Amino acid sequence: MNRIDCKLERVSNVTVGLILMGVGLLFALTGITVLPVIGLLIAMPVLVLAVVFLAAPRSKACTIIAQKTRGVLNN
Repeated sequence: MNRIDCKLERVSNVTVGLILMGVGLLFALTGITVLPVIGLLIAMPVLVLAVVFLAAPRSKACTIIAQKTRGVLNN
């Protein structure tokens, strides 16, 4: 894994999180207006997944690469 992959990892997590957030809000809106129980039951897990992706930490490999890069820059 290299530095570019680590940068793209965060971008992909945010992108997936935002897409899931949009889908979850769409289901929530549908749940409020058309199918109250079913729509909200589907919307809640999707919104939770969106928050998980948006708040996802870096992988261990990317953390190690970032520390090594900082160490090279500091020396």
